[in-house]
Amino acid sequence: MNPTPSSIELPFHDELGFCNVLMSAIGGDGANMAAKLLFKACVSELDLDGAYDARYGSEKKGTPTDVSLRLCRLGTPVHESGPTNRPHILCVFREALIQPLALNRGLQKDAVVIVNTSKSPEDIRAELELNSGTIYCLDATTIAVETGSRLNVPILALLGKILKIPIATLREAVGKTWPRAREANLKAFDRALEGCTQKRFEADGKFELVPPIEPRGKLGYMNMNDGGAIDSVTHISLSSNTPSASITPIPEFRVEICTHCGLCLLVCSDPGSLVWDDKKMIAIDPVFCKGCMRCVEVCPETKKGKALTEPLGATSTPTSSEAEAVLVKRV
Repeated sequence: MNPTPSSIELPFHDELGFCNVLMSAIGGDGANMAAKLLFKACVSELDLDGAYDARYGSEKKGTPTDVSLRLCRLGTPVHESGPTNRPHILCVFREALIQPLALNRGLQKDAVVIVNTSKSPEDIRAELELNSGTIYCLDATTIAVETGSRLNVPILALLGKILKIPIATLREAVGKTWPRAREANLKAFDRALEGCTQKRFEADGKFELVPPIEPRGKLGYMNMNDGGAIDSVTHISLSSNTPSASITPIPEFRVEICTHCGLCLLVCSDPGSLVWDDKKMIAIDPVFCKGCMRCVEVCPETKKGKALTEPLGATSTPTSSEAEAVLVKRV
């Protein structure tokens, strides 16, 4: 028997009656799928209502993505859609995204933050610059590897617990959604509920609340660009570093030993990454490259070595000047 609306009490409510959840991940982490599963369970099984919004990130390694859930009690007017910029609950699938994406922006007072990390809540608070709230540290990566599950299942389990979703309802939904991986996923699900550390932090003056980035206003006939074109000056990413590039280094390229065979073009997930001129490969564009290393795998070995190789050690984020230099070569 499904719970009645009065038996599901969400932990937060804004002025419109919504509990706002934001998931931050990279393409392929499964944040979108986890959010869909949770939203479907809430709406179809638990008599809740709300809105769902996903910014789909490419599954090419390193592309940021986020998902917003706005949950409310049945009967609450739902007149808004789109992403939330004032989350009560933040789920961080990759700790390395915290600072590049400034994930503390818009976090409400006494927020709840789930982070996939092996660090302590104190360390994460300093990194996130959290004003106040509760931080849950969960090593979802280790759990996923050891159980044969995926990163999204442990995080989904902990999020469901915080939202006060009946555990049995969520476990059943996980089993039905991924029947072939049911046993592994449920192991990961159960371990997540037992294997996290948490700590609450008061507003002690160490960090201020950071306001969200407000949209520039609704577009209409008075301020729409000619033909509805995108304003490249406002939205171009050339002048800023790729937020997640630090976790997806690009291949090293030695043009002097390249045979220009073109095998890299056959496997590249984003051929715009490979810069060619006069039938010869001359560079890798850091603006487009996602660091999948497929080109490295197929690059032929010559007497002088391979033209494309994986970078040794940590690689710094490509700067805008480096990107501009590549684009100059294109021209």
